[in-house]
Amino acid sequence: MLARYMLLNYTKTFFIILLVLFGLLYFYLTGEVFAIFKQKSIEIFLSYTFNLLPLVFFYISAFVSGLALLLFFRKLTQKKIDLLTQSFGISPLNLSFSIIIFSLFLSFINIVGSYELYAENQKRLYVIEKEYRKAKELEKGIIRNLWLLEEKNGEKGFYNFELIDLSTGSVYGFYYIKTTEGSIRELIIAQKGFWKGENIELKEAKIKNLFTGDELIKDITIHYVDISQIKPLAERPEHLSMKSLFILSLIGEKIGINQRYYLYEILRRVLTALLPIFITISVSWVCLRWRRLSFSLLGLIVLFSYHWLSLNIIKSFMENTNISLTLLSLIYAPLPTLSLKGLYDLGKGFRV
Repeated sequence: MLARYMLLNYTKTFFIILLVLFGLLYFYLTGEVFAIFKQKSIEIFLSYTFNLLPLVFFYISAFVSGLALLLFFRKLTQKKIDLLTQSFGISPLNLSFSIIIFSLFLSFINIVGSYELYAENQKRLYVIEKEYRKAKELEKGIIRNLWLLEEKNGEKGFYNFELIDLSTGSVYGFYYIKTTEGSIRELIIAQKGFWKGENIELKEAKIKNLFTGDELIKDITIHYVDISQIKPLAERPEHLSMKSLFILSLIGEKIGINQRYYLYEILRRVLTALLPIFITISVSWVCLRWRRLSFSLLGLIVLFSYHWLSLNIIKSFMENTNISLTLLSLIYAPLPTLSLKGLYDLGKGFRV
């Protein structure tokens, strides 16, 4: 009975706050689309809104859950219901258990959405802003100035593509260098070609052996990775599905791309998806331990800010140093550690 009362009243508070924020955002978007966008229409407004709202939910659901918790627990502490339940042997963990389960549900929704849905939303928003807000032409399925690596039998091959049109498989400005023990042995240059599956077919390629000095021009086929594996390179990491991120992070070292960007994006999505549970446990602990709204609100702001600050610090170090991403992720460790501490204290209870 108590769990049902807690869940119903908490979720009511949560959805009221969420709807108020969405309503404010809706009015802001109306003004933005019809006042700032260079192209304006109801269809653009609806597309922009429907793609932005799921992303807003992903990024602010943790803060909304914490704010709803503050307002709901404030009523409980004012009526001293939290103290009364403890006097009957009901621990703070049992008191807030249904709310913690709800936060787990929020995290589950965010995990599912971050697999592909939120990435697609973000990609569509990027296209809408480019084409309608800034009225700029958007290149789709084009990769420019791409360097790839191949290591085989003690030899290294460096591939450079001026441009790859992924929609047709056309390759332009191809350049290949083969090295052995640091010495360049072979050079292949072609103006155009075609990449299909694992084969790169080059037209009138100039092949030069730098040891013998021999040079010839002919059509050749080079066997390399499947073009489907490099298609995600045409997209920003935040626009890719989790499946594509995992593929690029696994083959990154093999083909010579920096897989750390894709590993970081996976880390960012997972930690942001789990943030509601971290926030809920920690704020519940602060609310029931100190029973002060101002202190609890400060705690919520600090925890939410620390999440984004630590992710930005990790990204900065990842881009500018060679420190392992696993080691860098320890910067985020205080947040889940505090949640575990809060969970333990909630179970143990506080002195009444």
